[in-house]
Amino acid sequence: MQRIGFLGMGLMGRPMVLALLKAGFPVTVWNRTREKATEVVDAGAVWAGTPADVAAASEVVIAMVTDAAASEAVICGPQGVLEGAGPGVCLIDMSSIPPEKSRAIAACARDKGVAMLDAPVTGNPKVAAQGKLGIMVGGPQETFDRCRPVFEAMAAKIVYVGEANGLGTTLKLINNLVMAVAIQASAEALVLAKKAGIDPGKVLEITSVGGARTGAMEIRGPWMIEHNFTPHFSVNNMYKDLSTAMKLADGCGAVLPTASLSLEMLRAARSRGNGDKDSCVIITVLEALSGL
Repeated sequence: MQRIGFLGMGLMGRPMVLALLKAGFPVTVWNRTREKATEVVDAGAVWAGTPADVAAASEVVIAMVTDAAASEAVICGPQGVLEGAGPGVCLIDMSSIPPEKSRAIAACARDKGVAMLDAPVTGNPKVAAQGKLGIMVGGPQETFDRCRPVFEAMAAKIVYVGEANGLGTTLKLINNLVMAVAIQASAEALVLAKKAGIDPGKVLEITSVGGARTGAMEIRGPWMIEHNFTPHFSVNNMYKDLSTAMKLADGCGAVLPTASLSLEMLRAARSRGNGDKDSCVIITVLEALSGL
């Protein structure tokens, strides 16, 4: 089994490491706050003091951190992955960052003789713990083939997008655009039902079959009805990804009117102090506008 290094013990990182350990991979981990790694260390992972130390102990190094600045720091910065990576190490950045940042980090890695894949994920912590994420991968085919067993331990669906770095992160933006718009539509449907005198639960029942069926309604519909906004994918994260998708669209000349409205609703949720709550909290904006 390949020796895996893993950087980032956040909401997604911890269950992803547990899935790798369950599959039999030896895993060395690092996080800025050591306490967050306690669960995975107790499960059999080995702690390392720096990202460079993780890389020195690993054949495949995975980064799953907050944003582009964090990715660049743990990979290219002092005591970063590239300082400790030996010949033949594969680097996988699974963080959700802008495509241009992914390409820049990949170029930095190439200069050090390290091949990188950008491989963001779709799913939640529960799905991650089950090894059933969706993973989108951009980067050299040969590197992807070497890392496929690692992806298979974490994923129910792996989509290889192509040889160029940044393609995986681009597909992630597109995926999240769909999710944002679907949450918006689901929230609007629930608000309309309530205003029209229909139990919003009936919307969940009827949209569980037929062409209106969506994961957004099935998963987040009950949360919106109950006003349970515990973050699974926060407003701030969705706003970040959708803003980046709009910049991508501007560069490509694509017109995204519905996504533009979804972005404004997320902006409204942020202005109400709900940036850290789950993105489905946008229903409260719609309720306020509708007098509910």
